[in-house]
Amino acid sequence: MPMTRPLLVRGQERYDIFCTVCHGEDGYGQGMIVQRGFPAPPSFHTDRLREAPAGHFFDVMTRGYGVMYPYASRIS
Repeated sequence: MPMTRPLLVRGQERYDIFCTVCHGEDGYGQGMIVQRGFPAPPSFHTDRLREAPAGHFFDVMTRGYGVMYPYASRIS
């Protein structure tokens, strides 16, 4: 899939809607849900996740992982 400006904008919009509640706006895993007592997700700024292939993120978003809800039915 080619990386285009509209694709990046859409991705940012989806992140803001579905992900910031747990992962935070900056991706460090300190979103509102975490501030209210839920377990913190891993930071996107770790070497392990910086080096992960895009397919890893697709799989986790699609199927969920740990306490993360699967989003396959919510994000096209």
